[in-house]
Amino acid sequence: MSRARPPRPTSRVLVTGGAGFIGTHLVHRLVADGADVTVVDDLSGPSARPVPNGVHWFRLRLPDPRLRALVAEGRFDRIYHLAGAAYVPPSIDDPAGDLGNNAEVTLDLLEAVRHGSPRTPLLFTSSAAVYGSPTVLPIAETTPIVPVSPYGVSKYAAEQYVSLYARLHGLRTASLRLFSVFGPGQRKQVVFDLIARLAADPARLEVIGTGTEMRDFVFVEDVVGAAIAVMGGAPLEGEVYNVASGTGVTIAGLVEQVVAVLGVRPEVVWTGEVRPGDALHWVADITRLRALGFAPATTLAAGVRRVAEWFTETSAQVSA
Repeated sequence: MSRARPPRPTSRVLVTGGAGFIGTHLVHRLVADGADVTVVDDLSGPSARPVPNGVHWFRLRLPDPRLRALVAEGRFDRIYHLAGAAYVPPSIDDPAGDLGNNAEVTLDLLEAVRHGSPRTPLLFTSSAAVYGSPTVLPIAETTPIVPVSPYGVSKYAAEQYVSLYARLHGLRTASLRLFSVFGPGQRKQVVFDLIARLAADPARLEVIGTGTEMRDFVFVEDVVGAAIAVMGGAPLEGEVYNVASGTGVTIAGLVEQVVAVLGVRPEVVWTGEVRPGDALHWVADITRLRALGFAPATTLAAGVRRVAEWFTETSAQVSA
């Protein structure tokens, strides 16, 4: 006669920045997987949304001394650290604020983990902006780090703290270098901007740049899958992982995808402008991430279609 297995204890997870664009998608996935989720967020981001029912929520603007007590008392099994600045342009005007939002906030959380819960693994979301504008593609994790924006510098500084605390204090950590993330709920960046502009004026589209710039777009749900794969299967010794689709597309190619999905035929005007801090060409080598069993599941075309559907539904709700 077989004995019934005892119920599996619920996983307790902390997500900083859990009300933001990527954070919200991660929280919904964790809740669907049966985790007991705690979110720390100040709801200041442009894509911030309310957390799902049943999620513990603390409205804190990090760094905050109350975080140390929360980490010590929470007995978390995993920590996903998404809080921080998420865009290049503001870092040009306020590099000190950007440094605080990324490096200082990350250091404060690492100290909270070191003193309050040193066995809890921590995953930090960094950015491909640390690479700058490499001349050799695809970009591997070993590509030289030459940031071209204060944002890239602050993310790399935070990465270095994450790696150092693994080596110096034995914390279990890793960093994800996110490439061009897009998806429903995002209210900035190029995919959303193109759809919003074409919705406002389907006859004419003005786009910054020349169209030859290249990006590696990755759908937000694939980012969530990558984060869970790293947390569950990586050595967590302070290492870094590129998170992308592994396929590059020019901005002109992206415009073609968006135009096709929306069924419009605009006159496309290229400004030729290069914004300060913007990289020119990004294509990622995701071999290291694939070794953990990750594979992107959403194509660019399918992802653009999802964003367009979300945009239409959201616009209809606002106008109703």
